[in-house]
Amino acid sequence: FQTHAEDALNGVVNKYFQRAVSGHVTLEKADAGFRVKTRVALSRRIELEATGYAHNAHAALDAAIEHAEKRLRRHKRRLKNHRNIVTPLEEDDVLEAAVMDGEADEMPPVVAELAYDIEMLTVEQAVMRLELSEAPMLMFRNAAHLGLNVVHRREDGSIGWIDPRGVRQLNS
Repeated sequence: FQTHAEDALNGVVNKYFQRAVSGHVTLEKADAGFRVKTRVALSRRIELEATGYAHNAHAALDAAIEHAEKRLRRHKRRLKNHRNIVTPLEEDDVLEAAVMDGEADEMPPVVAELAYDIEMLTVEQAVMRLELSEAPMLMFRNAAHLGLNVVHRREDGSIGWIDPRGVRQLNS
């Protein structure tokens, strides 16, 4: 089993991602069979996990490897499709964004704006600008503490204020 697991995991990871750091396979006895969990560190910040269930250990491993291969194939395709859109980002950052939500194909495409002026405003000025515009949100540098803040329109009609030092809500 150990040799089969090592060969299968190395084979699928090397097929789609050449720079993997490490990998682990865990075999657990479940109520109705076996569960195999695979975990591969694709880089220092990104890990891919896949699980397989079956009545015997080898079938559970094959199911986990198949799940991992499907996810790696989807992530590689997304990375290839978005490479021209997000050129300022490193490949690992793009892959990390895809991995964060699980199944990459369910994520909407990422469109990056490369230049955006962030103005120094008070919260009141930012709220006023948001109310005068049709934009759904506005990012600004808070004049009080120089940190980045966001004001945004909430579904209930009020204006939300996001301050990394704490979250507050303003009623409009």
